[in-house]
Amino acid sequence: MKLSVQTDSYESLKEAVDSTCKSIRFGSEFCEYKMPNLETLQKASDLVHSRRKELTYVTPRLSNKGLELVKKSLGLLNEGEKLNVVVNDLGTLNIIEQYQNLKPHLGRQLTRIPARSPWMDTYVLEDGFLARRWYDKVFSSTSLNYLLTVDLFRNKGVRNADVDWIPRTFPSFEQLTKYGINLHVHLHLVPVTLTRRCHTARFLGKKTPEECSFPCLDRTFHLRNELFNLELYLCGNAVFSLEQPDRRMMRELEKTGVNEFVLTMNPITGIRSIQDIDDFSQSLEKTWK
Repeated sequence: MKLSVQTDSYESLKEAVDSTCKSIRFGSEFCEYKMPNLETLQKASDLVHSRRKELTYVTPRLSNKGLELVKKSLGLLNEGEKLNVVVNDLGTLNIIEQYQNLKPHLGRQLTRIPARSPWMDTYVLEDGFLARRWYDKVFSSTSLNYLLTVDLFRNKGVRNADVDWIPRTFPSFEQLTKYGINLHVHLHLVPVTLTRRCHTARFLGKKTPEECSFPCLDRTFHLRNELFNLELYLCGNAVFSLEQPDRRMMRELEKTGVNEFVLTMNPITGIRSIQDIDDFSQSLEKTWK
């Protein structure tokens, strides 16, 4: 089983590289203002490779301004070893074709998964077998289960894609692996929604995103809806549901061709240190035996 640790903080990265994990993802998945500058990115790349670990660069959905920084970042990384770049923006996907040493890896924001909605079981449907079957099909699949969508991304060089820990979609994963897509499953955090303007910054009185001190690196908001019995988490500009992965189910997914599991370091997961990563990894090894 391959376990990768993802972080958008250089301080957390310094913890991750000294853990037993062999693969590190670094960069901002959701907020373009948290993207590392070129100096930090170079330091991160040097540190990861000095530990002989695999590096993947993570990029978010972007504005035109953010796209300019990504161009510079990709140019910098292209001068080094070959690596994958998680892309959550079609602009980045187009740009990356210019760089021989960089391979596109489809991010979660470019994969539509209806089952991410925490309200999916509250929708009122018409009675009838066909309506129910349609409902089950929609909420048990992803946009990658459509061959035209897969062909679009494969023609752009995509062979790897991120998906979520949503058990009702797992039966569709085998079809994706047959399409030639290597799947990487994010544990714990399922993105429910996100915005370009950061609600965390707004709640804490931050006036402009350029001046943000990134409080989301250390804190999150716990959101509760008693009417629907929902618990969600606001971290930066993204709202997540928190899932607890079943270790034995992870083993079954690996048998179907899942390439990697992704463990995120942030306040919601509580994964913050070398010890946290190693404890989680060891708990998986005990289950595997």
